[in-house]
Amino acid sequence: MCQGGVSVSGSARICAILAVVATLAVTPAIARGPNDGYVACSDTDNCVPFDVTSYAVESPIDLLPEGNLPHDATMSPDGSEVWMCGASGDGVVVLNVATNTVTHRIGVGDYPTSICFTDDGRLVLVSSRNDDNIALIDAATYRRTGTLGVATGVGGNTDGPGHLALDPVSEKIYAVDWYGPTLYEIARDASAVLRSVSIGEALWGIVVDPLGRYIYVTDRGTDEVRVIDQATLTEITTIGVSDDPWGIDVTINGAKLIVPCEDDANVFIINTHDWSFVARPLQYGAAPRDVDILDSEDRAFIAGGRLASGESYVYVLNLVTNQVIAQLLTTGTNANAIAVQGQTTSSATGVSEAEPVSALQLACHPNPFGPGTSVSYSVPEALPVTLAVYDAAGRRVAALEAGERPAGDHTVTWDGRSDDGQAVSAGVYFVRLVAGHEATTIKAVLLK
Repeated sequence: MCQGGVSVSGSARICAILAVVATLAVTPAIARGPNDGYVACSDTDNCVPFDVTSYAVESPIDLLPEGNLPHDATMSPDGSEVWMCGASGDGVVVLNVATNTVTHRIGVGDYPTSICFTDDGRLVLVSSRNDDNIALIDAATYRRTGTLGVATGVGGNTDGPGHLALDPVSEKIYAVDWYGPTLYEIARDASAVLRSVSIGEALWGIVVDPLGRYIYVTDRGTDEVRVIDQATLTEITTIGVSDDPWGIDVTINGAKLIVPCEDDANVFIINTHDWSFVARPLQYGAAPRDVDILDSEDRAFIAGGRLASGESYVYVLNLVTNQVIAQLLTTGTNANAIAVQGQTTSSATGVSEAEPVSALQLACHPNPFGPGTSVSYSVPEALPVTLAVYDAAGRRVAALEAGERPAGDHTVTWDGRSDDGQAVSAGVYFVRLVAGHEATTIKAVLLK
């Protein structure tokens, strides 16, 4: 699953670094039709609506021609629409949730693979694998307004941008290289690629922690989930799963990751506190692919591919008990993509600039300062630590600490210089401490 011109306030830039949670709230329910879940089937080129409470399956909706070989399904942040892209249809199909009708069909590019809304909901990004770009669509007019080039691999028809995801804290958008090694960071208004980093082998699914700490990516080449620190785009850890991890989603509180593995019919539930996991097998022959979590019901809905018999199911996972509690027989074939909840944005995470809730302690003295300050931090146990300074745009300015540190109090001095020894300009900076699986950030003001 996934996540236009917009002014970036100082507050938004601070949120991009702080990733602090004061309260967590699920997006309020809106008036919707009786069938508020949708599974797209790539063999029959249709979308099957279903009721997320009763699990009743309704009549399929034809996605042809633009929706030929549906590859991704994303519900708009307000839950009023579902957008589906057809990889072979070179287009996007928009469904009205209240009426279960197709309202728009939009041509985008060669082999579209993923859909993501900007945080303000004004712009829709659609990645096109064969065009090495991302199409930009005005969500109000449904008209294509531009294209963002994303240079990937060595060129050709199979190495363009793949799946997309929104970071609801920084409001930036992330993309992975289709079956490639590269992760891309995109500006919140989709105007530019800000950073790129090689992190794996054959990247596929992507989701960003609603608390703004991590980017989670499935790697189908190494059968792992890669955990990437959002601020530094460095790998924190990897979690070995099983054969061919496909989709990935995270709960609104950031506590659990759900990862279906296509080739062995297992669904992994990963605890993000300590990266432990349990695996739940689906019926023999299932090929689980996409997953979307409905937080209000503590359920994950999984598109189950196609059985040898030709049947296709949606599997329902209870996130309280970590048990598969239902399977819905669809009226389509080869269940490939699924949408049950509006894309998570900053309005649903409760992100604020309040003091972080963390076992870590971090402070600067003096603050404001000039030209140097003493940075003190405390960790509750021996942990691998990174401590660095970032500017207001999220770029790393200076690395202060890196490596294993014992429990207790520690102090390091920052002299107001960058990693290359140059004195930095006066302004607001952010000191970020990552220790084990926890992170905290404070603001520091440099005076001249």
